[in-house]
Amino acid sequence: IGFGVYTGVQTRGQDMTTATMQKPVADGGGFGIMGYYTGRSQWASADKNKVSPSFMYNQEVTYDKTGSGAWTYSPVKYWPNNTDDKVSFFAYAPYDKTGTAHGITVSKIPDRGTPAITFALKDKDNLTDMVDLVVAKALDKTYNDGTISFQFEHTLSKISFKVKAGADYADMDGTKSFIYVTKMWIIGANGDMSEKGSLKNANSKFYTKAAWKDLHWDYTNVTIPAADFDIKGLMNVDGGITELKDDGSTEQIYGVKVTSTTPKDLFKPSEFLYLIPVNDNDVTVNNDKNQGGCAEGDIQIGFHYDIVTQSAGNTSQYLASHAEAAVSLPAHHMKRNKAYIYTFTINLRKIEVSAADVTKWGDAEGDFTVQ
Repeated sequence: IGFGVYTGVQTRGQDMTTATMQKPVADGGGFGIMGYYTGRSQWASADKNKVSPSFMYNQEVTYDKTGSGAWTYSPVKYWPNNTDDKVSFFAYAPYDKTGTAHGITVSKIPDRGTPAITFALKDKDNLTDMVDLVVAKALDKTYNDGTISFQFEHTLSKISFKVKAGADYADMDGTKSFIYVTKMWIIGANGDMSEKGSLKNANSKFYTKAAWKDLHWDYTNVTIPAADFDIKGLMNVDGGITELKDDGSTEQIYGVKVTSTTPKDLFKPSEFLYLIPVNDNDVTVNNDKNQGGCAEGDIQIGFHYDIVTQSAGNTSQYLASHAEAAVSLPAHHMKRNKAYIYTFTINLRKIEVSAADVTKWGDAEGDFTVQ
């Protein structure tokens, strides 16, 4: 049995692409396969209480760049001799043997029915290694099908942020005066990163762990963190400034400098958040912009920002006025296989979403064969 691959054309950041998948497993490449033999029954009509991945279980498939230039796996599997007998395949990437590399844990071999994946986000110390979990299926294949081609699809929501100054800050010169975004976080149920502890989201639907089951997300046993989820590790902070405090002491602070009404990326180049979607209750993604996805307030982003002015007595020091704000992502966002770019506008003591660009996340490319 041979396999081919189709993945999204995106090439930025940690997106799972054909090129990414061709990397060694140790570098986040490869994909895994679960294979189900159903005899002469089609997958749709097969008794799901009896089918299990006994044909292939979490089979590691890797790309051989130095040899055949094809996808390889071992031991090689062969089609059933009866051409009416069917095998259904489910695949995911990146490959994770034990669940420790990428937070991807597949269901056990005795488990019946469509395979499930328990997926956990990377923590704040490993944000630049966030995982773009992709899946594919190829049902009711027989000896006559030959090479099986998987078309992988993204299961997560991809998010990035921009920021700009509002009109009331349009006269900042970028040297003597500017805005400094120093912290960003996803607000937890109880919250802990805001200075006064006032930013909380009791109704949060920010999931750090959930199950991909029956070809969509399942929220039966999700993890919703009580604490805030720090995303400063993705921010494109500059070299820092020296803040002169009220008591005469100084402190070095770091942040993203905002100097104009032109949007600026808050994240480092080619870095994104890959988050578990909200209300993803069906195999098909709801593409109606006024339905599905999150409700406003389900996901809230916390910001700490400073209004900075140069000290008159010492031009190497700055005075900073500290402010915080909570911003809700718009309703009907946070859908599977959608990429969102949010532009935030900082006005006087207020941050608002001034733009939100939503795109489908990649088309198809590439075809590779295993022999």
